[in-house]
Amino acid sequence: MRNPSTLLRLLALLVACAPLAATAQVQMTNLVRGSNTVTFASRGGYGPYLVRTSTNHFHWSDQGDLEARTNWTFSAFASCGFYRVADVNSSNLYGGLFGLVQSEQGEFGALMARHRLKSRLWLYTTKGTPHTNATYKATNYWGKLLANFQTHWNGEVQTWTGALEILGRMTTSNANNMTLAWTNGTGPARRIFTLSFDFPYSASANRNNSGATAPNASDPTMTLRCTYATAQPEIDDNSATLVFKSTSVDTTTLVQMDPANATNIYAFVRNYRVSRNGVQVNLHFREGYPLYQGQPPWILKTLLLDRWLSPTTARGGSLPAFSTDSYFSRTLLPGHHNFFEFVLIEPALDPALSEATRAALAAANIRYVYTYKDLDIGVSADDIRYFGFDNTIRNP
Repeated sequence: MRNPSTLLRLLALLVACAPLAATAQVQMTNLVRGSNTVTFASRGGYGPYLVRTSTNHFHWSDQGDLEARTNWTFSAFASCGFYRVADVNSSNLYGGLFGLVQSEQGEFGALMARHRLKSRLWLYTTKGTPHTNATYKATNYWGKLLANFQTHWNGEVQTWTGALEILGRMTTSNANNMTLAWTNGTGPARRIFTLSFDFPYSASANRNNSGATAPNASDPTMTLRCTYATAQPEIDDNSATLVFKSTSVDTTTLVQMDPANATNIYAFVRNYRVSRNGVQVNLHFREGYPLYQGQPPWILKTLLLDRWLSPTTARGGSLPAFSTDSYFSRTLLPGHHNFFEFVLIEPALDPALSEATRAALAAANIRYVYTYKDLDIGVSADDIRYFGFDNTIRNP
């Protein structure tokens, strides 16, 4: 992404097998290594904080959420692991949390596209202009928001942080639009991104910063698009069998999920097993409602993924057993009315996955585990497939 110098300032380092001295700003404390977990705390700084992990001190990946809390529990590495904590607000510029928007995981869109573009965007107001003004213009208000844009790149989960307007080149294609564009990589690895915000009102007109016209994180329709120099595989929905087609463009949307999903009686908690040929995959997550201009929809026929509730585990047959609780390693595509659901799992995107399991999956040519579950009609058998690093599809 642009402006790599604005990436997170890393303030403290913790080694899971032997604690090191922490910095004066953020201190790591109370490290406890359990049989399957690592628990620790920190003190100092302003927050919110982000934890990064590594198995080798060279390649780092973000783990967990961006949070104000200072106590963490993560799945443990099988061997030695390294942890460090970033205070993304080390200069104490953040006001309040404006909202978290994330990749939409509902019934519309392509499964592998949404997985490749899987993103989360934490937005914070500043403590001054324009967020404390009596009036605002949407492009100015949103452009000055302090953003933490988290996605995965080359197998690692990374977070860009800074004012939203410097994430990429900012343009306005019409009166209701704001678009950011940037490029990652070169040559065959080149990827061109655009993140578009389409507002339900003029983006350049003055609006009152209070009451019914106060801005919401769910006001615009947010679309993330990527154009690839090298074509990518996508599942061919028009084929009678499960095969790949090629695509050079991925598109997905970002939404703000309703915080009330945790207590909404109409939200679903899914906890089921997918089985085929001796292989079992256990899935546990909550589905719920997004927000539109700060409010839940009047009607929504298919619920979206709200959050994963426990690790996904898989084992059996020739599949190397693994467990993953990473947001980025699992992607949901529900069918209409959630009658059936597809899940794509890329275990290597979990930074806590052991090197031995990574090597075993690579040796077995398993990059993704694909599952299908008939949840309502009950006439279709479970399906599990392995997608290889060589873009092959095979049964377990």
